[in-house]
Amino acid sequence: MTYCHTLIIGAGHAGYSLAKELRKLDPNRNICLVSSDSADYYSKPLLSNGFSKQKSAADFIQKTAAQMADELNIAIWPHCQAEQIDTEQHQVQTNKGTIQYQQLVLATGASPVKLALPPATEGLVWSVNDLADYQNFLQQSQGKQKITVLGAGLVGIEYANDLAAAGFQVSVIALEQQPLAQLLPPLLGDVLQQQLKNLGVEFYWGSAIADAELTGQHLKLTLADGRSLDTELILSAVGLKPNLQLAMQAGLDCGKGIKVNQTLATSATDIYALGDCAEVCGYNLMYIQPISLSAKALALTLTGQNSAVQFPVMPVIVKSPALSVVSWPAAPQQQGEWSFEGHGLDWLARFQSQSGQLLGFALTGKMVAQRLRLAKEMPALIA
Repeated sequence: MTYCHTLIIGAGHAGYSLAKELRKLDPNRNICLVSSDSADYYSKPLLSNGFSKQKSAADFIQKTAAQMADELNIAIWPHCQAEQIDTEQHQVQTNKGTIQYQQLVLATGASPVKLALPPATEGLVWSVNDLADYQNFLQQSQGKQKITVLGAGLVGIEYANDLAAAGFQVSVIALEQQPLAQLLPPLLGDVLQQQLKNLGVEFYWGSAIADAELTGQHLKLTLADGRSLDTELILSAVGLKPNLQLAMQAGLDCGKGIKVNQTLATSATDIYALGDCAEVCGYNLMYIQPISLSAKALALTLTGQNSAVQFPVMPVIVKSPALSVVSWPAAPQQQGEWSFEGHGLDWLARFQSQSGQLLGFALTGKMVAQRLRLAKEMPALIA
């Protein structure tokens, strides 16, 4: 059996950020990080801009797992699958043996949502959520010309932009009626759509794939409303689902994610969670800034300085070179109206209550420079 003071499960941005913060605060702490993948250190958000820059998966690796282990003076177990947590004994069973912990941190991330698609699409549908996924999709795209993206949210639009810039003929299929429907009002969605159309991206709104027929390397997709299109490869980007299986097997309280309080503590003693897998006071925020803030706060808590995480307004920056976009959407239950100022590609949209309180905003083009000013006008998400 292996012993460690703090065991971190997950080697994404959340896991490594916490390890770094802990090491700053405690030079001698025994830290172990286990990862189901290679545990190489890289920035996942950069993957959606990789095709246009002709990057391979290896090009994204900033440091190998061995280099990170040496730099942080921690034990890293790559290709190690955590299989079961014993909350009473403070043990985690893995495929490489049992680890005894004093503190356990779950940074297990999230996995792509998989749609039920016609049989003819089998082997031609891919998602990109890590380095291995990126390399697989890159290999599959070799020699192809037509790629279809499923989903027009943040990831779908970023990849549609990148693939079109890389020279592919890109089609987007989505149930919504505009790009970034959760982030932008229709007016700004139309502006973004036109800029992507100028790159050659075609959009198929308001319908899903109903049938598919494979002829050679070409796949004919028929939508539920009768429209059809040809493609050679499909990138599914319809969302992520927090990885909860390990936590649920251990009896931890879970909802949209692993439920944690403001100190990121779960319902089990000495077990914490952060990152894409965590639901912090009702919020499941799969972005870099809240993860970084969570890591700093949790490191303090784990080293004896009980610290509550605070989330200010954190505007979402969309990596779409066709049009700069920044947004902070209002909560779904909030009532209000959009107002607009700008022209051409440069727009500032405010979502305000009847009393004039700013509840959300969206910016495009040169107006994205206003994001910090607008963020300061709004109350913190978690104070």
